[in-house]
Formats: sequence, structure tokens, C-alpha cells
Amino acid sequence: MDAGDKFGDYVIIKHLSTGGMAEVYLARVSGVRGFTKPVALKVILPHLAADSVFIKMFLNEARLVVNLSHDHIAQILDLGECEDRYYIAMEFAHGRDLQQITSRTRRSDRLLPLPYAAKLVSQIAEGLYYAHTKTDNSGQSLGIVHRDVSPHNVIVTFDGTAKLIDFGVAKARISYEEEEEGGVLKGKFSYMSPEQIRGMPLDPRSDIFALGIVLWEICTGATLYRESSELLTMEAILRKPVPKPRDMRGDMPPDLEAIILKALAKRTVDRFQTAQEVHAALDGYLARSGWSVGSPHLAKFMKKLFPDEYEKTRALLAQEQQKVEVEHKAAQEEFVPWEPYEQKDSDDDPSRVMSVHQTPMTPQPQTAAPKQVRRQSSPITWILAILLLLLIVGAGFILHRLYSERTATPPATKPAESGSLPIES
Repeated sequence: MDAGDKFGDYVIIKHLSTGGMAEVYLARVSGVRGFTKPVALKVILPHLAADSVFIKMFLNEARLVVNLSHDHIAQILDLGECEDRYYIAMEFAHGRDLQQITSRTRRSDRLLPLPYAAKLVSQIAEGLYYAHTKTDNSGQSLGIVHRDVSPHNVIVTFDGTAKLIDFGVAKARISYEEEEEGGVLKGKFSYMSPEQIRGMPLDPRSDIFALGIVLWEICTGATLYRESSELLTMEAILRKPVPKPRDMRGDMPPDLEAIILKALAKRTVDRFQTAQEVHAALDGYLARSGWSVGSPHLAKFMKKLFPDEYEKTRALLAQEQQKVEVEHKAAQEEFVPWEPYEQKDSDDDPSRVMSVHQTPMTPQPQTAAPKQVRRQSSPITWILAILLLLLIVGAGFILHRLYSERTATPPATKPAESGSLPIES
């Protein structure tokens, strides 16, 4: 897919990366009134779209991570299907992964500052502990084990926050589909724990071993377990002693080295038992050393290490935001409210009333004075008028009665009767 292509509800901005199971794009989703949000769109590879095993892994990742909400775990926002391909929309973590950070510092003949390395791994340990101890709605542990903790799956944002990504091969106690086949190794061989290589049941301590490899590598700038073949790499993890970080880096303090070596213990009982213990140990080292490392320090470091990448992506996102605003403004200007008819010169002439089935006429420029628009009376006005009329009629009727009584003709008097009256003198 190319920039500008639509994929479901999303518009592709640019391609980010391609992995063994999916390709990831920077995309945006738009809403009402010019709202837009950048997302990382993870789309299953075309040749795997019909592979039921990969589809199951892909969907299980979405169903699993959607339950996780933590600052140091990339949040899943949406799961869908478009053009016969499943996709996951995740929050876009604007930054670079630990592998890219280590490569950039190595090319500059520098190493990652030890307090920064400790702080980043401490943040990931905090996110891992949250995932390891996550429970369902009934309070039962989900039993999540990431199984693929590696520098490639840790993103450090330009805001100074480390985020764990890619739970594609994570194992959980809950099962949405049938269990995977036994004997299948999932994850990167260079970051597997001894028990993972042996095919033993896994618990959070397997992720702690992988996190110890990550910490060893970003502190020393070297790779710990990477032999000429996968078989030799697994053999080294099982039997090869861990080189002391102080032999690789002279400014390595003993207490930080002790934390790294404990995380890399071959036996699970000799390691940190929880990721929270790793988090607490690294924060304790930072407190004792007097280093106060926060997000502003890491953010400044990242922007200084990747100035061009930061500016290009920020400018690209600003350009997309402006594009959405322009499209929204154009849509607002083109909007014409629907009217069932249009009044002409005479309201009583049906021949001058436009049918609702006709195409509305395009308004022409006015050359004459505009017609006075007759104001429509409200129901209250009509009621008051009727009451006033009734009052006037009633008053008239009463006055008419009074006038009639005063001017009426008096009744005729009865005529006197004739007779005689004798008089004596």
C-alpha cells in the first residue's frame, strides 16, 4: 500500500516496517469536525492471509493485548478485516526501538549512558510486571508471558517513554483457540531463555532472562548470544558463561553489573522472581548513584540522537492534520441543506412551485431588490388573537343588550271605562 491509499477507515501515510507475520504502516483515522488521530496499522502479510495458524496468532495478539492498558505497553485500539486481510490498529509510538538506538550510538563511537539504559529497562520491567499479573474479570490471572522481549520490541518515544510492543507470540493461560503444537519454538533465538529452548513450561522469569539480555546489550553496545547458526546460539545460551559487563565497559558500576548478572542466571531460582523486583533494583541503583533520570532527559536525548527522523515525522503528521482540516472546511462549504420545494413569485399558483422530484435550480445573482419575507405567526400569536376577538364580540353583545332595553317602546295604557255618577245637593 502507498501513501494516500484507503484501507477500511484508515488512510495510509507511510510504510514503517515489515516483520515475519505482518507489515506496519503509519496511518490516520478521521472523525467529525476535522478530528484525526495517527495510528500504527499492523496488517497481516498477503501470503499469510489464508494461513489459519498465522491468523490465529494474529487475532490472539489483539484479543490478549486489548485487555492491557499501561503506559509502557503499546495500546491496541481496533481489530478488523479489510480486503480479506486482518489488521490491528495500535497507538502510534513516535520514536525508535532499542536496536536502532544502539546502532546509532555505536556509529557515533559512543554508548548509551548507563543511567538512561537502567531507566528504560526499568520502565519495561514495570510494564512486564503489569502484564504478568493481569487478571480477568473474575480475578483469575491471565498468565501472560511475552516470549519475545528483545531490543526490536522496545520503542523509546520522543516524549521519553519506553513501550513494549508485539505480543504476537505471547503465551497466556487463557486460550481462544486450540493449543499450539508442542515442540514449536516461538520468538527470537538470541533472546530465548534456557527453559524456553528446552521446551519447558514458561513463567514470567523467562521474560526476565530476555530483559537481562537486552540490558546487557544496550549497556555494552555488543551482542550477547549471536553465533553462526541458530543451533550454536541456543547451545551458547544453555552453557556459555555470561561475560561480565565490566570487561566490556570500564565505567560499569558493580551494583548495576550485579543486577544484570542476576537477571541472566541460567537457573530460574537464581534470577529475579518477578519483573517488579527488576524494576525496584534498577530504581535503587539510580537513587544510590545520584542520577535523577526522567522523561524530559530521555526525550531530549532521543531528539538529539535522531533529529532528522523526529522532524520529518512531526512535519508529516502536521501536514496530514492540515490536509484533514482543509478537507473538512471544503466539505462544510459544499454542504447545501435539503429543501422539499422552493417558493416562487406566487404562493397560490401551483405551476410556480418546484416539484420535490426536480433538480434544485442553481441560485443566480440577484438583480432586483430582495422580496420581503413574510414572517410566520407562531401558535401563541394565533391563540391570543382568537381570545381578543372573542372578548370584543362578547363586549359588543353585552352593549347591544343594554342599548336595546333602554330604547324599547313602553307598554300601552288601558283606556278608561264610561259610566254615570249621581250628585245630590
